Formats: sequence, C-alpha cells, structure tokens
Amino acid sequence: MKELVWDKTLAWNAWFRDDVTLPRLKRAGYNVVGLTIGGDNGGRAAAMLGLESVARMVEQHPSQYRVVHDIADVDVAVSAGQLALELNFQGTACLEGRLEAVEEFHRRGVRQMGLVWNADNEAGCSATSTQDTGLTAFGHRLVREMNRAGVIVDGTHAGYRTTMDAMEVCDAPFVFSHGNVDAIEPSYKNLKDDQISRCAESGGVVGISGFGTYLDDLQASPAAMFRQIDYVCELVGAQHVGLGLDFVRDAQPLWEKVRTHPQLWPGVRESRFLPPEEIEGVRDLMHKAGYPQKDIAGILGENWKRVSGAVWSKRVSPDGNC
Repeated sequence: MKELVWDKTLAWNAWFRDDVTLPRLKRAGYNVVGLTIGGDNGGRAAAMLGLESVARMVEQHPSQYRVVHDIADVDVAVSAGQLALELNFQGTACLEGRLEAVEEFHRRGVRQMGLVWNADNEAGCSATSTQDTGLTAFGHRLVREMNRAGVIVDGTHAGYRTTMDAMEVCDAPFVFSHGNVDAIEPSYKNLKDDQISRCAESGGVVGISGFGTYLDDLQASPAAMFRQIDYVCELVGAQHVGLGLDFVRDAQPLWEKVRTHPQLWPGVRESRFLPPEEIEGVRDLMHKAGYPQKDIAGILGENWKRVSGAVWSKRVSPDGNC
C-alpha cells in the first residue's frame, strides 16, 4: 500500500510485548502504530516499565523505530523508512490522581490517554459498569489538563455517560481509538450512534477494531471490518473513520484473563483478530464499493494524522507559552 497506514492501537504491556509484531506490521505496510504502554492495568509502575521498554527498543534499533512527539516526527520516520511509534495509555489510574502527571508523561512521550479501561477509576466509569455515573470532578479537570498539554482524549472502554460528559468538556477533537458499532454488533464496549456523532462533531475519529468479538463475525474477516467502516462513513463521513485494530498475535494469555476475570470483559467470546496483512483486503473492499481515493487514504491513516496534529499543536506549556 502506498497510502500512509496508521493503526492507533496495539497492546504493548508486559502481556503482549514481543520481538516480531512490530517488524511484521512494518512489512505489511504500516507507517505509524499506537503502542499502549500502560494505563489502569498495573498503575504507574507498569507505565514506567512500558516507557523504559520502548526506549530500550528504539536505542537498540534506531534505524527501525522512532517515537513521535509531534507530526513532524511522523514525516521524518516515513521518509527514513522507520516505523513511527505513538505512545498511549488505556486508562488513567497510572496518574495516581495527580493532574501534574499528565505533563510528566507528556515529557516522556505519551500523546494519548484513554480515560478509563475495564473498571471504574478516578476519572469516570467503565463501559463494564452497571451504573455509569459519568465523568467525575477529577475527570473534568483531567480532560481540561489533557487539552492544555496537547494530549489526545480517548473515550474507548469508558461508559456511555462518561464519554458523553467528556465530549462536552473536551475542547479539542475527541477520539475512540479502537471502537466498533453497537448497531451492527451489540456489546458493552461498542458505540451508540450518538456517541459516534458527537465524536465527529468534535472533529474526532473512531478507530475501527479488528477484534472479532466486537465485529459481527468471530472470524474477523475483512468484510466484517468493512461493514463497520461503511456504517460509520454513512453516519458521519469518511473523515471521521480510522484504524484501531487492537491486534493480538498470541491471544492465549488474553483468553485466560477473560476466563478468570469475566467482569472485565463481559460477554467477550474467543475470536480471531484481523491480521495486519488483511487490511489490504479491507482497502480492496473500499475500492470496490466506490470509495474515493481521498477517503480511502483518510481511513487508512490521514485522518489520524490530521486529528493528532490538531491536538498536539494546541499544546500550551505549563508556563502559559505555546
């Protein structure tokens, strides 16, 4: 593929880090990958270990990888043939209730934070919660601080009310980095039409996940992925759709966690993950359906580049300077 290909979500904590997945993505034509290096799972200590592991990898393979701090770094990485790595959190428990930790992690390269993962935290409620009371007072302050710091606010995994509250507070494009459509496949984590619409109104993007349990096909076929993309395009426009594959190479540790902690993944069924290489099949389906090349390029990566650049460039430093 000649287009910029940007996958917003690849789990990169201690369960899933390996030596083969990133080279595989590069061979498959991906240019930018969002690495989840911490969040709610494991707290601050796990987040720090995740940052250290990426730093070591880049130090050992400087010609292969580059951590992006701004959009210019993406262009540099693409020109150099490097895989650009965008660092993110799923959940904000690793902040330990400290707003100043947003700035601390920004200095270390984190450019996106999901507010909540699979259990309620200080910012708000998870989509797993039976009583979503919405964004907390701390969550309100946190969203504003993320806007100030130029960190993307991600609603994936958060409860419906929590996300709707957060989008009211957020004054920058809001994203769902790896979300799917509830109207196609009802699930605790999948998005209602009004969540998708409100995200689009903010100028944001929904990243479609290739995790079969959230598609209408446990085999995670390219056709199932395309159905999700097409639905969101029809609802809000192709400029608000991207990729958030959430690919897992060795899923057995995940399935064991699902079996032993079902409350964290309610109703999740063992399924296939769309392999990175099969995004080519999704691209072909968009082409056959008559999608303009500009829309295809946007969905594959340019939409994430636009939104990321818009948020990161709005940063105001703690001393009030841009």
